[in-house]
Amino acid sequence: MALLVGEISPTVKPPCGIFREFPTDLCACDISPMGDIYAIREAIEREMKLKGFSRRSLSTAAGLSESAVRDLLTRTDNPGVGTLRKVAEALEMPVDALTGAGLEVPVLGKIGAGGHVVFAPNADEEDGEFDMVPRPPLVTGRLMALEVQGSSMLPKYESGDIIYARRDHEGVLPSYIGKYCAVRTADGGTWLKILASGSREGVYTLRSLNAEDMTDVEVVWASPVLFVMPKQPSDK
Repeated sequence: MALLVGEISPTVKPPCGIFREFPTDLCACDISPMGDIYAIREAIEREMKLKGFSRRSLSTAAGLSESAVRDLLTRTDNPGVGTLRKVAEALEMPVDALTGAGLEVPVLGKIGAGGHVVFAPNADEEDGEFDMVPRPPLVTGRLMALEVQGSSMLPKYESGDIIYARRDHEGVLPSYIGKYCAVRTADGGTWLKILASGSREGVYTLRSLNAEDMTDVEVVWASPVLFVMPKQPSDK
């Protein structure tokens, strides 16, 4: 069964700014409050009510089909940025109010030797206290941010780089093979590794530049790296 993993309109190139967009067949998504689809729908419906729009009149003003507006408000979990931009323009509201640009993402863990991810003790708490980092622009959904520590990920990643990866579904999609992914293994470990096929169906090999392969590993979930924010210069 096909899994919806989000989209970004091919005609819209998100401005990356301080971010380095990571090559992937997926689209970038995040974890900030306004990135949640329910919050996006609430914001749209609030503006519709305030400005007297029906779904039909909004679709006309935005140049979208009625079904596209209906799906955005009731069905689609990961709306395209192009769709959000058109809706925002029709409602005369900043697109950032829907995409959440300017909001922040909590750093949920550190990536150490061999790509091993150590999550913060309170990583599962929605109201926990975390270091916060800027959210990549023009994206919707849920992201986790992880900070690289040490030199074991060189030359791919440097200490202090922030890695953004999505975490919203179980399992592994075929398109993830060959990509750097955050990977949760069946034994409870989490790693940042290159995901490769294993010797048989249902298992995978996890590869690093500076560590031995982890072969034939059972994977609970995997999520490709979507954006990287290089270590920022110190103000000191």
